[in-house]
Amino acid sequence: MEKDDTKYLHAAARVHSLENQLISQQDLLKAIEAANAEDAFKSLAGKEMFRDVTAGDYEAAFERDLLRTYQLLENITEQSEVTYVFRYPADGHNLKVYVKAKLADGEFGHLYKKTGTFTPEQMEAELAAKRFEKVPPVLGEAALEAEDQLAKTRDSQIVDIIIDKAVLTLMKQKAEELDNRLLIEYVESKIDLINIETAVRLIRMKKDAYEVRRIFAEGGTIDPRDIDEGYSAGYEGISRLLDKAGKRRRMEKSVPALRHGEPLTVFEQNLDGCFKDLFDKAKVIPFGLEPVIAFLYLKEREIRAARLVLVSKVFGLPKEQIVERLRYIYAD
Repeated sequence: MEKDDTKYLHAAARVHSLENQLISQQDLLKAIEAANAEDAFKSLAGKEMFRDVTAGDYEAAFERDLLRTYQLLENITEQSEVTYVFRYPADGHNLKVYVKAKLADGEFGHLYKKTGTFTPEQMEAELAAKRFEKVPPVLGEAALEAEDQLAKTRDSQIVDIIIDKAVLTLMKQKAEELDNRLLIEYVESKIDLINIETAVRLIRMKKDAYEVRRIFAEGGTIDPRDIDEGYSAGYEGISRLLDKAGKRRRMEKSVPALRHGEPLTVFEQNLDGCFKDLFDKAKVIPFGLEPVIAFLYLKEREIRAARLVLVSKVFGLPKEQIVERLRYIYAD
């Protein structure tokens, strides 16, 4: 059965209008030039995201704006659940907070994000009952497994590994359910790059190959067994994996730098370029879900870039350093 590409015609037109309201790179460069953090915020205060918000409350503004965006896009796409692929990482974050806080017997509710697909209250109730309705079972079961492993090992990294894998699995399932090629390619690229980044981290940690089995997520274009082999071959193996993922052009400068002891940020800074290349292809598709998906990426990028600038100004980082970091987010 052929898909009706005109179904989301109104939604596509709406997000094209919304793109013009995003905080631009030029807006942020102007904020960087401000004398201090307060003036930097003032230069952005006219933007919709920051209306009626005080300078110290920008994190709440980010979350509120993102939640409002998700709700709007679900409404104009007839509750398509297209936003879920971008919201599952927030669910994963909340599960990690819950599992780690339970072992520490502390109160970390203020760390929960409100932009997931279920509320923190629903999550806590269903995990306590070990029955999942609002919480997708793949995430609920992963959280219970992470809780068990954390109690045995006291290693919080195992929590991140188990839950992150479940989040990626769910993202891939939702992308395939929506049957959108751009969304599937985005998730597959994300899985590939997270697996490769994990391999780089493990090389830095000098972990034995036997210890890292079952760490790499399935669902990307690269088989986890190939990731294992690439990891075992060191940085030469990382280069081969980037070739397999089709990301060598964007990432080619990263591997030599890592080999010579540069921090992992030199790898992370180039990840945005890989996704920019993918979403640039959506610009030639006038309607359908593609413009909505591309806007979700642009909205997340806008918030990451604004956060980078405002936090950097609070901590008094040199202007040149902030500009350089911003350049990577926009993949200049």
